[in-house]
Amino acid sequence: MELLNKIEDLLQVLAGNVVKYRRQLGFTQEDLAYKAEIDRTYIGYIENAKQNISIEKLCAIAKALKVDVSDLLKRENQTNVIAEPEEGYGAIEIFNLIFPSLQMLQRLAIKNGINDIFQDNGGKLLQVLSITGLRDLPGREGNDAVDDDGNEYELKSVNVALTKSFSTHHHMNPTIIAKYRKVDWIFAVYRGIEILEIYKLTPTDIEPYYAKWETKWHNDGGKDINNPKIPLKYVRQAGTLLYESDGTGKIKRINLKEK
Repeated sequence: MELLNKIEDLLQVLAGNVVKYRRQLGFTQEDLAYKAEIDRTYIGYIENAKQNISIEKLCAIAKALKVDVSDLLKRENQTNVIAEPEEGYGAIEIFNLIFPSLQMLQRLAIKNGINDIFQDNGGKLLQVLSITGLRDLPGREGNDAVDDDGNEYELKSVNVALTKSFSTHHHMNPTIIAKYRKVDWIFAVYRGIEILEIYKLTPTDIEPYYAKWETKWHNDGGKDINNPKIPLKYVRQAGTLLYESDGTGKIKRINLKEK
């Protein structure tokens, strides 16, 4: 009886985590079932803690959700800290513990033209540049980058734990739209500070939004549009997937020219 209670308790933990991570990615049960190559009904049973699960299917679901298997079995009040600080450590002690690593990361960022990893998504930008091989264009409006052939890119990121849409520009108008129409966009999808996916969209891919914003600007009497959004769902549908996390949190370099 005790073993049965423990199994039921574990299934409840698994169910809650699967729902949480699925929703963070903006996936429906059908989306998750497709990604994990599992029947949707089976996903429904898991999310309602009504189904025991094999190791094989657990691994498939974790991969589809871009998390480690241990994340699916972890309770909410558990932490995920590497080199766990000693019991009783406060904020000051923890900061002093990790600061040498932050300094190392900042030195790497400076080599890539990023002066502050804590400012303007600097740490996330560094990850995208490292993965794609692009170089930052300092002094440009927005997180623009360039490749070895001189092609420029507009870089955007979203944290799926907070929102499901990409921000664009706080003063969208025909001048900005004309600039955007000349370059490809790189969209980076994060959960917190962990990068999950990178997509590329061409000007043609984004044209429906350019046309809509342009029409709105004219209909509103030339008033700039405040930060119109591009939904993550559209980026996933229309974009080319350049990079996808393997669930370990580690990043790797891709060849952008082959994508």
